[in-house]
Amino acid sequence: MTLIEISYYSRKLLPFSIIIILVIAIVGFGIQLLFLYFNSQSIPKTPTQVQQLAISPIFDRIKAPIISKARSASAYTLVLDTFDGTANPEQATSAAQVYFIPQKTASFGFLSKIYLMAQTSGFDTTITQHSLEDKIAVFDDGKRTLRIDIRNFNFEFDYKLTESDPLGVAPESFNEQTIISTASTYLNGMDRYPSDFSAGDTNVIYLAFNPETKQVITVDKIEGANIAEVDYYLPDLNGYPVVTSSYYNSPHFVMVLLNGGEQKVIQSTVAYLDRSVDQIGIYPLKTPQQAWEELQRGKGYVVSAKLPEGEVTIKKVFMGYYDPDVYQEYVQPVYVFLGEQEFVAYVPAVTSEYLIEQ
Repeated sequence: MTLIEISYYSRKLLPFSIIIILVIAIVGFGIQLLFLYFNSQSIPKTPTQVQQLAISPIFDRIKAPIISKARSASAYTLVLDTFDGTANPEQATSAAQVYFIPQKTASFGFLSKIYLMAQTSGFDTTITQHSLEDKIAVFDDGKRTLRIDIRNFNFEFDYKLTESDPLGVAPESFNEQTIISTASTYLNGMDRYPSDFSAGDTNVIYLAFNPETKQVITVDKIEGANIAEVDYYLPDLNGYPVVTSSYYNSPHFVMVLLNGGEQKVIQSTVAYLDRSVDQIGIYPLKTPQQAWEELQRGKGYVVSAKLPEGEVTIKKVFMGYYDPDVYQEYVQPVYVFLGEQEFVAYVPAVTSEYLIEQ
């Protein structure tokens, strides 16, 4: 074969050669991807790692959360039965932010504000004047009681139901949205409806009150209810849920009497504490396993449980931020342990070297 023929056939076969090379390369790349996929499936999965923060404990040692109504975990024998058999939550981090809560002082204009709050709650303030118990202003007309913290205007309101108060079941015209609207309008009138309330979840609980036995039971639907409780929860903080001193209920709520065409606020509490946006520390955290071991030793806070004692199986573990309902200096992370029989326990997440036990 001459050089001219070789050159001719080479030019003719060149496109086919390129196609063959490309096919071989694609097949080889596909085989590599398959190997990588099967290798990744064989590697045990670990909890998702979130961005780790640089430690900056600007408050030095901090006090552990204050949860006055919590019970000791020492009365329980705890067994772990989570999805993966460990105490590790889906998101694992070695440090988290801690927020300072500044203690406010009473302003010179507090009198006008507390009287507006009293009027919103149904008081005739030309007749009922306030008394002062330390930092708490109290209005009491025998039917209603309103207690207001004059430093931050958190309050507790209670209306005493009597035989003169009609207690028929809720009419068909009432629904969840009308009840929430009544509750939110009341809090706006009290000037205690922070933006966190609208950004977070709202939950309605229906209740049936028997005036003869004075018993209250929870019902699933509005039918058969004569009272509704609207709970306001704070939105997630840094991607973690915000939990309360009772977990299933909120310290920020409005209770509404449902009767006829009228809705009347009969009880309400707001215990909202503003956290600083400037004073934020970053503290090292215990591992979930360390928190689990502490809980097994009886440390931590049991905030909910149907059983007063005995064995409880823990089904879920995660990290959250504790929303305090009494003044304390910090909003800080806790590990949350959820179990059977509505068992809920918290363990402070900040490492022991930076934590002052209460």
